Amino acid sequence: MGMKANCMSVLGEDYINYAKARGISDRRIVFSYLGKNAMLPMVTSVAISFGMMFGGSPLIENLFIYPGVGYYLTTDISRRDYSLMQGMFLMIIVMVLLSGIFAEFLNTKLNPRLREK
Repeated sequence: MGMKANCMSVLGEDYINYAKARGISDRRIVFSYLGKNAMLPMVTSVAISFGMMFGGSPLIENLFIYPGVGYYLTTDISRRDYSLMQGMFLMIIVMVLLSGIFAEFLNTKLNPRLREK
């Protein structure tokens, strides 16, 4: 749904109209021009969603009594097992940071304006 909205907003840009006027095929316009630029906001939103997935896992895992990282984190909090809590929080923070770094790396690969010379 988000990708479609991004594509619709990019379709009105001048460089798309210029590519159509040059006679470039619709397939090449979609994959070379439209797809790359419509994907840029999606990469960032997927990385943010990935971070929220780790942050919301304790609630979901306790709700469905599914033994995972979030379930063990909440049981460690109730048991006051500080060393295990620190390890779990460190793992969650590292995963969120890695997803952000990966999103930035993809954005620099997809967007030529962000590349350094």
